[in-house]
Amino acid sequence: MAGVLLAASAGAYEGAGIQRQVTDGGVPPPPQLTKAPELLEFVEAAYPPEALARGEGAEVAFFIDIDETGKVAQAEVTRSAGPEFDAAAHEAVLKLRFSPAEVDGQPAPVRIEYVYHFVPKPPPEPEPTAVVEKPVNFKGRVVQRGTRDPIANASVYLPEQGLATETDADGRFELRGVTPGRLKVEISEPKHKKFYTVEELKEGEVTELTAYLWQKVEGGFETVVTGAREKKEVARRTLQKQELQSVPGTFGDPLRVLQNMPGMARAPYISGALLVRGSQPQDTQVMIDGVPIPLLYHFAGGPSVVNASFIDRIDFYPGAYGAKYGRALAGIVDVGTRPPEPKRLHGLVDIDLLDSGFYLEAPLSSEKNYGAVAVAARRSYIDVLLPPILEAFREPGAASTVASPYYWDYQARYDLTLGKDRLGLVVFGSSDLLEISQSGSEETQPFSLDTSQGFHRLRMSWSRPTDSGWKLSLAPTLGFTPFRFRIGDLFKGSITSQDVNLRGAAEKELWKGLTFETGIDLNAAFYKVQFEFPQVARPGEEPPPPQVIKQYVDVASYAAYAETVWSPFEQLKIVPGIRFEAYDLPGGWRPSLEPRIAARYALNDWLTTKAAFGVYRQAPQPAEVAPRFGNPELGLLRSRQTAGGIEWKLTDSLLLDLQGFYNWRDRLVVSSQDFVEREGEQVPELYDNDGRGRAYGIELLLKHDLTERFYGWVAYTLSRSVQFDDDAKAYVPVEFDQSHILTLVGSYKFDGGWELGMRFRLTTGRPETPISGGTFNSDTGGYFPVEGAPGSARGATFHQLDFRAEKLWTFERWKLSVYADLQNVYNAANPEATLWDYRYRENAPLRGLPFIPTFGVKGEF
Repeated sequence: MAGVLLAASAGAYEGAGIQRQVTDGGVPPPPQLTKAPELLEFVEAAYPPEALARGEGAEVAFFIDIDETGKVAQAEVTRSAGPEFDAAAHEAVLKLRFSPAEVDGQPAPVRIEYVYHFVPKPPPEPEPTAVVEKPVNFKGRVVQRGTRDPIANASVYLPEQGLATETDADGRFELRGVTPGRLKVEISEPKHKKFYTVEELKEGEVTELTAYLWQKVEGGFETVVTGAREKKEVARRTLQKQELQSVPGTFGDPLRVLQNMPGMARAPYISGALLVRGSQPQDTQVMIDGVPIPLLYHFAGGPSVVNASFIDRIDFYPGAYGAKYGRALAGIVDVGTRPPEPKRLHGLVDIDLLDSGFYLEAPLSSEKNYGAVAVAARRSYIDVLLPPILEAFREPGAASTVASPYYWDYQARYDLTLGKDRLGLVVFGSSDLLEISQSGSEETQPFSLDTSQGFHRLRMSWSRPTDSGWKLSLAPTLGFTPFRFRIGDLFKGSITSQDVNLRGAAEKELWKGLTFETGIDLNAAFYKVQFEFPQVARPGEEPPPPQVIKQYVDVASYAAYAETVWSPFEQLKIVPGIRFEAYDLPGGWRPSLEPRIAARYALNDWLTTKAAFGVYRQAPQPAEVAPRFGNPELGLLRSRQTAGGIEWKLTDSLLLDLQGFYNWRDRLVVSSQDFVEREGEQVPELYDNDGRGRAYGIELLLKHDLTERFYGWVAYTLSRSVQFDDDAKAYVPVEFDQSHILTLVGSYKFDGGWELGMRFRLTTGRPETPISGGTFNSDTGGYFPVEGAPGSARGATFHQLDFRAEKLWTFERWKLSVYADLQNVYNAANPEATLWDYRYRENAPLRGLPFIPTFGVKGEF
């Protein structure tokens, strides 16, 4: 029963008013079942007389709601055995009594699945004078085929002997006094196909059976929500693991699924940038378990920097988020990693045309509590495949080009529970390297380019619930972020940073309907910027040493926040919060007070209204405040965001989320042509805080939740994002503005292990500045374009259909799948930009990505 309780506890968690334990640096983990209910009093049902006379057995399955005192509050029949059996079992089940379940150490109502078995008993025999317990001579274990996960509460029945039992939480069972000979065995559990076998039991021996049960839909989607977290925000879109790895067009990459959410504009070409509600890429902060990371994707819009098997969920906040987060004018992406499996060794290997990776998890000891560990790594082999392809297509006499791009990433996690203390250690990182060299020819000069970028993080975490009701957590993080580049012998540079982060939180339910949370969020980055230029040697002299320019830039921010969740009555939830942050920039301290508030009101069981408002600030980019390369006197950028909408639950699995938003942005960093006095000298200002803009629109999400066979959604965004242009003296569309964004996603599990999915995207073009011709400049000897009004034209509409097919074979101890991910099935041209000749007389479109097929194979044990 314990396995069913674990799966079912989250459903009752939200309604019980139990508050989340904030761990791992202030990021809420899924609720933990700390104590499963135990059956204290069993009530035997009245056996229907006619069925008993026929020797007829039966099974009646229920969903049972157990309240916080252990009493059965409600029982719902989910698998009937007929009116007589149903009525008798229902009457008995309502009288069962359990010990109270506990979630995060507090009594909580739970829903479990319970199967009542009717087994006809032979007439009672006269009680012997001495009863000798018969030995166990038939035992075994029931597990799921392919994953070897134990199946709890499965019924093991010997129909010819009238013996029955149920498996425990580890899937094990025992039967005593089984008559030797051929045994017909029937094993059943509601979520799995019925299992039949015939075993031979010999006199004086113990027969052991390991039964591998098929899921009712082979490889079907898991329908249990492991953490039904309390909804506080107006826009928090959460995707679970099963939805993350099978979306067509993403090549199985979980973080690419973000590009299919409302409010997310399509990134140009292969950039992979996150463009939230018309903002700049740097205005959205990406975190892993609450730790900021600088890169989301590998180079050229490649796969994400986190192995897919390491990801448990992705929370996407497109705006108006709570006080726990900050330092972002637009949105927040928080990636939650998966805790390692504490019971057995589990692994996965994934190989496709671009890269290969693996994931392993295991307990350090099967007998003692030494914790569990998980490791993952991936490396591409584009650097091996691409050079011979380029050489094969090189025309005779043309310059030889050698391109050697490759990437790799790694993750490792250790978790240990010592009483009430939960300890964790996570190490993760990523690296991208690109080397391009071209030999000279009659028409080209030799050329070379080297670039590398990456990050490395080490994060520790501790959490503990106290006896007084507080839930405490603390998570320090250390990091290193290198970026280096070289252009032949002309230029070499590097930007590196040492990063420190500390998050802590304390949360308590002060009284019923009122929860208080406070925390700290400290972050510091120490940058070193270095550029190196070669010097020209005089004739007959040795080359002088290169000119080296160094600049150290320290940027830090220290934040404290407080947030309250107040429910004066069941239908209403008000979430006021405030965040105070002090930024330490090269030009001095920049304080920021950021009030925020959100509210949700349930009109009934299926319709909820919501609204939010907040003030958000963000520091300029490090290069913009560096004394030698920017303006150290720059202040903070500001955004005031408001949002409101409805959530309409059309069916149990179909939700319509409709909301509008309006964001005011000011104090934005823009280029400046002015001169200012700095340290007694007149120097170029370069940047100032005179930029202002706004973004507004409507977002719609029609989402079919994960069921056994299907998931999918329709996302549509109608938006406008503009910024004031000093030259035009008017508001003009920003670079990434896209008026209409439509995405359709669906995936279906068929029998036989087949899964088929599709994705269709349609977006209107980005703003462009029209060019009507060119003008020759005699001073420079080149042509300059004659441009129209900024942003007065639009690029071509983008549309693309992607398809994914996967076939799964399930063996007793492992699973094998092969998949094909086909991008741009009908090979749409989708021009990304316009290329002009040097006189700006003729032009041609820069074609988007063509039809790209990717094939891969995965093995899991």
